[in-house]
Amino acid sequence: MANLVLGTGTCGSCWAFSTTGAIEGANFIATGKLLNLSEQQLVDCDHQCGPNKKKECDSGCRGGLMTNAYKYLIEAGGLEEETSYPYTGKQGKCQFNPKKVAVRVANFTTIPIDEDQIAAHLVHNGPLAVGLNAVFMQTYIGGVSCPLICGKRWVNHGVLLVGYGAKGYSILRFGYKPYWIIKNSWGKQWGENGYYRLCRGHGMCGMNTMVSAVVTQAS
Repeated sequence: MANLVLGTGTCGSCWAFSTTGAIEGANFIATGKLLNLSEQQLVDCDHQCGPNKKKECDSGCRGGLMTNAYKYLIEAGGLEEETSYPYTGKQGKCQFNPKKVAVRVANFTTIPIDEDQIAAHLVHNGPLAVGLNAVFMQTYIGGVSCPLICGKRWVNHGVLLVGYGAKGYSILRFGYKPYWIIKNSWGKQWGENGYYRLCRGHGMCGMNTMVSAVVTQAS
């Protein structure tokens, strides 16, 4: 239910990749078709703001929030495919064409911090957009990451939660731990072919504080 791992380049567009990944998964569950949707549309065209308008506006390569992006897509009428609006790795003039919309966003929901509920939503709704503290991802090369100290309040990176496992080895904890499987957007050469395994059950790195699911409809 997830496409191949791609890279954001030097553009801070992780939030856009997290958003499109969740929409692609939801659309696959609804239609059986795995589309490759346009992150660039979000980077160029989405300036949606949250309740705190001065601090939470989507700003292309300077960052954004997945829930803001869902709101933008509901208002804009949907999202184009990658083929019609390809990723450039930099912010440009909005080229959105409503006639080329491939998927529409009907609704979205934020998910409570309880990790059992997050797992249940993952099973029923497919990949989830997640925000977390990425400080320990900078040096990750593989295995289950269980940082001893990882601030839960400094959420600074958008990723895609795609699965979980019961038993993976953590070098730092000298044992086997349950884990989340996370799709990153730093390219296939990073981590485990572009994926990250993070300790499950402790709200590690704030991964349970900004989780959202989306509902799609055909264009």
